[in-house]
Amino acid sequence: MSTTGRLLVSVADGHVADDVARACAAAGLQVEKVLTGVGVVVGTCEDPDALRAVTGVAAVEPDREVHLDRDQPGPA
Repeated sequence: MSTTGRLLVSVADGHVADDVARACAAAGLQVEKVLTGVGVVVGTCEDPDALRAVTGVAAVEPDREVHLDRDQPGPA
């Protein structure tokens, strides 16, 4: 799978986000942000499959916009 879009890399439990970000950068990720509190690294990469092989990576997903429908009622 090849893409140049933004990716979200989830950090596996027991791993440090900054360490995983450095390892992902070595695997080709252009790191934009490290969201330490939620364990996510944001960036772009030509080869997301290479990131999946990095120790400490739980998942690699495309970044997507989410829109909420303001006309829908919220939870009760």
